[in-house]
Amino acid sequence: MTVRSEGEKMNLREALEEIRQEYGNDAVVIASERDRELGDFIAEAVGGQEVWLEWGEVNAGEISVPATHIFFLDEDGFIRHDGSVLSVVSPRDYEVLGRP
Repeated sequence: MTVRSEGEKMNLREALEEIRQEYGNDAVVIASERDRELGDFIAEAVGGQEVWLEWGEVNAGEISVPATHIFFLDEDGFIRHDGSVLSVVSPRDYEVLGRP
């Protein structure tokens, strides 16, 4: 992942609303369990958890697209290293990555 700017700490609900303003409701949340539209993800999300937003890229082979990454923080405010990160990309970029 290539980071293009500094990150920002906030709660999950605030982060998702900020991302929705940037990408729109039909952006795609790439997650380990299954990918889904941002609007659906927001409807299911619990908002109080602290996260770190970071702007960078998602790579699939030789292809890279811009993305916003959501890193979940532990109770001490540190990024969890358990693979609990989400990446949000535009619908067009999701297709470019070769995702259905």
